[in-house]
Amino acid sequence: MRLFHRKCSFILISILSLSVILPLLLLISCQSSISDSESKTTEIDGVAMTISYRVIVGKRLLADEIKAVEVIIQAVFSEIDDLFNNWNPKSEISRLNRLKEHVKVPISSKMYDFLGQVEGIVTLTKGLFDPTIHPLYELWKSKLQGGSIPTSTEIKALSPAVGWDKIHFQDQIFFKDHDKTSLDLGGIAKGHCVDLIVERLINAKFSDLYVEWGGEIRTSGQHPDHRPWRVFISRLGDRNRQRGIGEVDLVNVALATSGDYLQNWSVNIDGKRVSYSHIIDPRTYYPLRMAHGSIASASIMAPSCAMADGIATAVMLLDNVGEAEIWIKQLQKQYPVYECWLHSR
Repeated sequence: MRLFHRKCSFILISILSLSVILPLLLLISCQSSISDSESKTTEIDGVAMTISYRVIVGKRLLADEIKAVEVIIQAVFSEIDDLFNNWNPKSEISRLNRLKEHVKVPISSKMYDFLGQVEGIVTLTKGLFDPTIHPLYELWKSKLQGGSIPTSTEIKALSPAVGWDKIHFQDQIFFKDHDKTSLDLGGIAKGHCVDLIVERLINAKFSDLYVEWGGEIRTSGQHPDHRPWRVFISRLGDRNRQRGIGEVDLVNVALATSGDYLQNWSVNIDGKRVSYSHIIDPRTYYPLRMAHGSIASASIMAPSCAMADGIATAVMLLDNVGEAEIWIKQLQKQYPVYECWLHSR
């Protein structure tokens, strides 16, 4: 195991390169349910769009306060589903993806603002994060599920549809340059959802918060024990805190993780078994190969969950931990990425 600690002005880079992978972020602060009369916190959890969520407020809430929190949570999830869910054929993003080339349509102010955020992440990562890769993802997924890979002709046929420069939005008018150009905003929509829940709960005067949806986390304020909200990164899913890789204090920050273990497929190529991740490299049009030395997961701490989400996805596309360390240091000159944990095979 190699452990790197680098300081860039006041910002810490902490990178772990391990022979074992698959971190599991676990809350180790008080996890009382809303029915626990002894609890210092109120926890509300459930499932949204097949993904588990957890919202913890750092005090005991009254029944009407719990209802107010639940209303805010569900309103945000409904908004995300209506705007950004590719699986919802009636969502705004699904309607935009079905557009023919050069057909101009008005878009909602929320979609317009979010596309501006996405463009900022695309620019910051120099195109490593690119949601227009969606048509190639669908192609690769269909082929890999059938035990094969696309032909170069099939890949080449879709390449003109890929690239952030293929979409245009100005003054809330949207159009695209190619019929098959489509966006998958799932790479940061989860993080954006977490950000919205935190921000709207803060606006409703709930200040001490821990919000998690599918492993994407953002906190505000502190735990009622007058300490930061805290998670630990487990080793191979081992829930024993003493054997964990490390603990992380979260003080008004977000933490997001991307990994090659979320979706992957193995196929035989020229007599060899090759494993591919679901993450498509916009530079090569190929998915990431899971191999010795490749990055298996990236956890990023940043001010917003959407930004942490996008950067974590981009880091996965780098060849190895050494290259990622250099890339993160360069990124910190433009954006305050506080910490990064990388796990390699």
